[in-house]
Amino acid sequence: MSMRTLKETAVARVAVIGAAGYSGGEFARLALDHPGIALEALVVRSRESESARDVASALPGVDGRAVDVPLLEVEELEEKLAQGDVDTIVAALPHGTWKRLLAESAWLEGAARVIDLSSDHRDGSAGYVYGLPEAFREEIAAAERVANPGCYPTAAALALLPAGQRGWIDGPVTVSAVSGVSGAGRGAKLKTSFVEVDGNASFYEVGTTHAHVAEMARTLARAGAPVEVAFAPALVPMARGILLTAQAKLARPVSAEKAYEAYVARYAGEPFVRLLEPGSWPSTAAVKGSNRVDVQVTTLFGGTTLLATAAIDNLAKGAASQALQNLNLMTGWPETTGLSRHGRPW
Repeated sequence: MSMRTLKETAVARVAVIGAAGYSGGEFARLALDHPGIALEALVVRSRESESARDVASALPGVDGRAVDVPLLEVEELEEKLAQGDVDTIVAALPHGTWKRLLAESAWLEGAARVIDLSSDHRDGSAGYVYGLPEAFREEIAAAERVANPGCYPTAAALALLPAGQRGWIDGPVTVSAVSGVSGAGRGAKLKTSFVEVDGNASFYEVGTTHAHVAEMARTLARAGAPVEVAFAPALVPMARGILLTAQAKLARPVSAEKAYEAYVARYAGEPFVRLLEPGSWPSTAAVKGSNRVDVQVTTLFGGTTLLATAAIDNLAKGAASQALQNLNLMTGWPETTGLSRHGRPW
């Protein structure tokens, strides 16, 4: 099916693979309220481990009506693709799984559109476009394959893009961030169990070992700042959200006022980026459940160091709602369709 035909199609017929996970379930929930999406299938990898009730628990229904979406295993999706009942796949799977499925089941390539929420194609392999709308909107709009960015790299990129695109950053960037436990996925793990997490905040994969380091560096390089990145992520006892701080040496002194003005100019008209008033700082509660990122910036030490901060919902702008934002662009729908710019902090 040509891109022209796709953009003239009123409805995208979507199958969510990995619908039992947090990100997949969140996308399905959003899709139910989207006027341009027909949710045709919730796909799980094994019915033995994921029951229909588990999947439906994320889908309370629309206007009180029961949700009637078939629950399938991956193999059962082949006929729906062949018949044209599904034209769009949203793959919300653990890293490495989507690439393996494509190798095992070539018929999955028959989908007219694919949005991959894993890290499998964020390097641009297999023709996938990196799906950060605020940086690559035109490329996404012309794409048939989109790799959704990681949650940490989304927050880091939006905190740093205005400075990077102006050529201000000179030298390594240090990023630190705290994340809610849902970022580790729904699978049972000791370190994300209640007893281990409650009342505890802990760093992990500090330095350059985290898989998101390379992704951050690639995005900054494309923005005009080819620099090294160090990263200190931490797990904190909350369900969802990311609060991030990025520091970087500047090529020349920049006042806090000039830095703020640059961010105002860069994000003017961006529907999902809110630059906070001077003196206000991001919080995860303010963006919870929304596709918005809150950003604040200043400079330190005589303007020689940039300090930029950002908050996102890791399951929303960091995953599912950003995937829907990308689908809106791919189909030619208004970019904000079906997406909230307002958080639900309580």
